Amino acid sequence: MKKDLTFSDFLLQFLSTEEWRRPKVLLNNLIGRRTVSNLFWGAQYGLLPFFNLFSKLSADDFELALKRLHKRGLIESQQDGKVLLTKTGKQEQKSVIDYISQFHFRGIGLHTNLNNIQQCLNLVIQITSEFSYQNNRYYPLQYSGQTMARAKQWFVKNRSIELPRKLHAELTDFLLTIPADEANAFTNSMIGHDDFGLTDQQIETALNVTPFNWKLRSLSLVAAFVKWASADSDTHFLCQQIVSPWLTTSALSTSSALSYQLYLKNTNLKAVANCRRVKLNTIKEHLLEAAILTPSFPFQLILPNKFSSDLETYLGARTINQWQFDEVSKLDSQFSFFEFRLLQIERGHIQYAN
Repeated sequence: MKKDLTFSDFLLQFLSTEEWRRPKVLLNNLIGRRTVSNLFWGAQYGLLPFFNLFSKLSADDFELALKRLHKRGLIESQQDGKVLLTKTGKQEQKSVIDYISQFHFRGIGLHTNLNNIQQCLNLVIQITSEFSYQNNRYYPLQYSGQTMARAKQWFVKNRSIELPRKLHAELTDFLLTIPADEANAFTNSMIGHDDFGLTDQQIETALNVTPFNWKLRSLSLVAAFVKWASADSDTHFLCQQIVSPWLTTSALSTSSALSYQLYLKNTNLKAVANCRRVKLNTIKEHLLEAAILTPSFPFQLILPNKFSSDLETYLGARTINQWQFDEVSKLDSQFSFFEFRLLQIERGHIQYAN
């Protein structure tokens, strides 16, 4: 176990020894900034599985992490800020990737914010515990207004004398699906009647791990809980009700999903733009997002069936990140940037799950 894992180490998995990469792309994906450009380059760097995991990450902390990598000789930088992995960094990268492979986020940040679900679960457990002791005088955990409201709605909907027993049984079922030490770590911070739980620092000390290591592990446990709770609402409907309000069905933004569905019905970009009363370029942006986040996207409906031999030669001689639209447009003046980006997405390898 890599107990000394830091956030700086975590960033190594997204860097390359062959290609200069943009740190801003790393930051924007990890904090969940959803633009087509961020998603496209995030896909190229292998960031999509970890999208939106660290929504509270500050730019200053991110820059500090990069400086630490530079000081350790693991990366080098250009004047424009792009970074390259050194040979020493490459060696360190392998151990990081091997360690992080045990955590499975699978792009869940494209559907939700794990911190919100964790906070809602914590509050629901506290409310139910105090309710089981018929205690109305306690200080509830303080979170955002939305979290407080959803926890209250859950309690009002499910309130009964059997609620504590049923919730305990469901949570026990989940804990039995993970190793005992992980189950203990998952529950140690929870607060109930006369039980104030452990702080993150106390858990880190008990596990002998770095703060970032525990942060990653705790997020992984919440992701596992979300997957379990979403799988079968018949056997654990209380937990399913905690999770479902925070989840979106599609990885796409609401607006992009609507544009994409309309396009699939009539395959006419201008018609979709007219129907939605937005600019044509907006619809193209929505479809690019769909192309990145939808494995079954019908590229053949938009892209030409074949390209000129000169263009195919150019494309085949370079990786997709080396393609330059200015050069491509000289070889085929009819080829739009929209098509250019779609072709990059189609021919590129997009990692949807870690």
